[in-house]
Amino acid sequence: MGFFDSNKIKFNEISTQVKEFLVTTYSQTRSVFTTASPFGQILQVLSSYSQLFFLYLENSLIEMNILTATREKSVYGISRIAGHNPTRPISAQGTIKIRVKPGLASELNFSYLNLIDESALLCDNNSLPYFIKLGNTLGSITVNGAVQEYINIKIIQGEIETQTRRGNGQSLQSFTIISKKPIDNENVVVDVNGEAYDVIDSLYDMIKGDKSCLVKTGISGGIDIYFGNEDFGTIPPLGSIINIKYVLTDGFGGNIFSKTDQIKFTWTDEAFANTGEAIDLNEAIVTEIEKPIILGSDGELVEVTKLIAPKTSRSFVLANPDNYISFLSRFNYSYVDAYTTYDDEYIDDDNVIYLFLIPDIEKRLNINTDYFSTNLTNFYLSDNEKEALTSYINKSGRQIVTTELSIVDPILTRYTMNIFLRIFDTADSNTLKSEIINKITKYLLKVTRREKIPKSDLVAIIEAIKGVDSVNVSFISEVNEKAITDGFYIKRVTTFDQIRGIQQVEEVKVNLTTNQDPNLGLDDFGDIKIGLNELPVIRGGWYDRFGNYYQDGIGLSEYSSLNLVIKEVIKETLAVKLMNKNKDEI
Repeated sequence: MGFFDSNKIKFNEISTQVKEFLVTTYSQTRSVFTTASPFGQILQVLSSYSQLFFLYLENSLIEMNILTATREKSVYGISRIAGHNPTRPISAQGTIKIRVKPGLASELNFSYLNLIDESALLCDNNSLPYFIKLGNTLGSITVNGAVQEYINIKIIQGEIETQTRRGNGQSLQSFTIISKKPIDNENVVVDVNGEAYDVIDSLYDMIKGDKSCLVKTGISGGIDIYFGNEDFGTIPPLGSIINIKYVLTDGFGGNIFSKTDQIKFTWTDEAFANTGEAIDLNEAIVTEIEKPIILGSDGELVEVTKLIAPKTSRSFVLANPDNYISFLSRFNYSYVDAYTTYDDEYIDDDNVIYLFLIPDIEKRLNINTDYFSTNLTNFYLSDNEKEALTSYINKSGRQIVTTELSIVDPILTRYTMNIFLRIFDTADSNTLKSEIINKITKYLLKVTRREKIPKSDLVAIIEAIKGVDSVNVSFISEVNEKAITDGFYIKRVTTFDQIRGIQQVEEVKVNLTTNQDPNLGLDDFGDIKIGLNELPVIRGGWYDRFGNYYQDGIGLSEYSSLNLVIKEVIKETLAVKLMNKNKDEI
């Protein structure tokens, strides 16, 4: 719904009233103002222009508000005014290890190889380009042919591209760089007449005379480059050569989470022996992954920009949980939360920012796996990912010195979902079950609710499927079933020792009475309750109180993570069809 309702402005009525006015005022017949006459054609043109004007006016009002805007250009532009720089895709980074193949140095009569910085290679498994980043001032690295020890080298996904501009000698010179693929959010290097310029976040961070510039996400794509003036930074001299080197990235697609030797690389650049001879690296060295190539992410979604732009810190520092949520949203996690514990009585961790991150499970699924069968390790970050993320935050220079970070692992709690159906006889049961499984899987992969998972969400999804008359959904909690089986459960109670001044967590045993159901993990409605740092998953691998074993996956005849049972098949009569039609129109 726009600002103007269709029943408030009816152009046909306006046109009719204009014609009535002209007929009455000038005593003319109606035929004079038909589309076959010049006057009628003029009226039609004016009517069309009026419609376009009001449509343009409505569209302008909508696109001026970041909450109602629909165009990426509008949302990014408004967010830039608010001080937020929309995040472009981020290249995956990791470490490879290389060594010269045994005996090759003596065979080709060389002592060592020189690898040039930013040498390119291609991953055979995903067909994406990568390059090495040496991080030294020499621009090369020496690989000894006689020593069979591995050398670790940083690797970045993407391909390097350079564009050149000319300085115009004017204050606050700016220009836009457009490329064939997305430009990486981090790896942008600017130099003027061969002298490197620092890339900073704000014009007001430039000190007079500083060789620095701003690099922002372009409103219409690419990136925007801004230079200083006489008071902030410097002005590139008239006619100066400005080189902008950047990385074209594939974002999340460049991640290689595994360290398996099944990952193969093909070098597209050569190295040089000490004899000056060019050497094919594919024939000369062994290349393996040392640390997974991770932290690659796609560009910021428009919906995310709308949420985090108002929370962006104009000082570009990570000062509070909202700043961390905004900063970490660029990594395409399915859920990002940051919190502190100021409100408890324990003061020793008041300077700690706790990060609770859930990866995008859908993007981690392998071939022939789904939500119900993928390895549970895909539901949380690996040690390598946490280490890389912490290093990324530290290197950003935005973290306040007095704060500490703690990345919290999700506490996985397992549940089984039972779906009971009444369907129409006109529906194919196998097709119906496949569609239900598909929609439930999409919901579970995308759900970001952190207080509970309500049955009503799932009931609404399933009832909307053609062929379903009614549905009932129930959850069974592993924790609850184990407690009933054991006759007790362990409750963690946090207390504060006033004498020693410390917070302590005690485990208290709660015994159950005969036939008592503590309903652990579920509320009074039977919805899944989600506690702090908890991640509920619909997975099997456990027994209920009756000794039934729920296996992982989706079972049609055995107990499993997701159980679909057709309780009744009813005839879809004409009366039923009319009733359902009326229900859809409500």
